[in-house]
Amino acid sequence: MTDIRESEPRPGLVSRRAIARTAAWSVPAVAVVAAAPPASASVNSTTLAVTGLETSFLTLNLVDGGGTLTASALVTVPTEVTITNGPGLVSQAVTVTVTVGRPSGINVSVGRARGFGVYSFNGVQSTSGQRTTTYQSAPIVGQYGFPLTTFTTTLPVAVPSNGSLALPLVLGLAGVSTGLSIGATASYPVTIVVDFGNGLTRTAASTVAVPVGAGIL
Repeated sequence: MTDIRESEPRPGLVSRRAIARTAAWSVPAVAVVAAAPPASASVNSTTLAVTGLETSFLTLNLVDGGGTLTASALVTVPTEVTITNGPGLVSQAVTVTVTVGRPSGINVSVGRARGFGVYSFNGVQSTSGQRTTTYQSAPIVGQYGFPLTTFTTTLPVAVPSNGSLALPLVLGLAGVSTGLSIGATASYPVTIVVDFGNGLTRTAASTVAVPVGAGIL
């Protein structure tokens, strides 16, 4: 009678079953690695722009004290900022910072006028903890001129592939007024920065224009 024996694998060779087991475990890992790049690539292709402006006899909220003031002349303010996306979904938290600077070309050495700050962003009213209002200061006269304001918030965003997301922006009057007479159009620079993290930011710019005689500063 002839003995039938299962052949032993020779040194240096890998059995078919070992290859099959290795291949089965490798497939999910490859799939996970392949899925990561599109999200990162999509964030890199985003842009940011101011896509809404309003010019009218605006009734503006007083950000630092409550109440409203209505302009007696046509005032222009940005009302919307939009994130536009490339291929791939963007779904993550971002940090948004809105800065409204002091108008250039108007020199005020004594007394204070109002500036502009964020009253609400994306439908949510701002809080005092999210805002700063900073006047210039000097010995004897104290605070003077126009304020520089900032607003910072963190929120989740979901921007579809090759789509866009509009974020409403409502500006109000910030600071206080000591009754200064402003004899020139006041143009306040507005800068919006969206921080996606990992050093990636997008910036958009606009202007608030307040003509002489508006009666709100």
